[in-house]
Amino acid sequence: MGEGERGPLLNTFLHPYNVGRIQIWRSLLLVVVLLASSGSVLSQAKADESLLEQEGGTLDVLLLDEACLEQEACEPVRPEHFVEYFGADWCEPCKVLDGDLDALVDNETFVMRHHPSPTDLSYNSDSYQRFNRMYRLLFLPSLIHNGDGLLTGTSQAQDLGRVMSNSTTEFEGLSGVSVSNGTLAWNTSINGTVSVWRLADVAHETEPYIHSDMVVGASHFNSTARQGNISELLSMNGTGLVVMLETDGVRNLTVKSDTPAAGLDLIENEDNGVVSTLESQSRGTLALAATFVLLLLLTPALVMWKNTVSTSKSLGTEQE
Repeated sequence: MGEGERGPLLNTFLHPYNVGRIQIWRSLLLVVVLLASSGSVLSQAKADESLLEQEGGTLDVLLLDEACLEQEACEPVRPEHFVEYFGADWCEPCKVLDGDLDALVDNETFVMRHHPSPTDLSYNSDSYQRFNRMYRLLFLPSLIHNGDGLLTGTSQAQDLGRVMSNSTTEFEGLSGVSVSNGTLAWNTSINGTVSVWRLADVAHETEPYIHSDMVVGASHFNSTARQGNISELLSMNGTGLVVMLETDGVRNLTVKSDTPAAGLDLIENEDNGVVSTLESQSRGTLALAATFVLLLLLTPALVMWKNTVSTSKSLGTEQE
């Protein structure tokens, strides 16, 4: 095809009307891609939210202290009462509760301490996820008894003593738990998560006492794997391990306090970087909002292209 033959075709292709149509089709294609992407994001968000809304539970808890870990045949211990304590060194009410909890610990009771506040020097990210996403707690200090009882308020220690005296919870689900060459092995027929918490004695930031059995590290494994590498946890100086078998999902806690909800709300300390409320926002809502904003941004371009097409048609008519 010669140069003279290419000219008319090129002019036809570059005619303003045809250019406008191409731009419109590109715009529509972009909108379709954005809507498809947002639909995929929304579907994934709904799936994630559905997973988060599933109710989980603590099925078994086993304790392995440092002396046991040093033995070839280590026999883990099941506590009758397992207490998770969420506190912080900047939390004034926590100082009183620290001493009260130490007095409650005995052969049947074990207290595992969490520091979920990022402003705390002994902050632990796994503890924060447990506080914020699984238990959905608001206040410090907070106590969780056997994975389902919530205690907050000014009489937590007394309430905890009452709850323990009336509790008959028995943990089960794990068997054959052993540690060898940095590997934790177990047997279970339950599909869930095995969490391994590394504990240590940690000094208080400002007060002259030690937090015993505080979480300093954690690893999480699918229970069907039946083993997991915990060499990194064992390399930390510590007082022992807590091995937990749990079904995945958030917890529907039962308030066991006589005078609940007194403490320090982490959300009120957001300006200090204690907690980000962004994580609590619905991912589906964010996806819809993002799609809406993208469509708004495209609107001026669509209007401009529409005007261009109209002008191109007028020019084409006049030229004819």
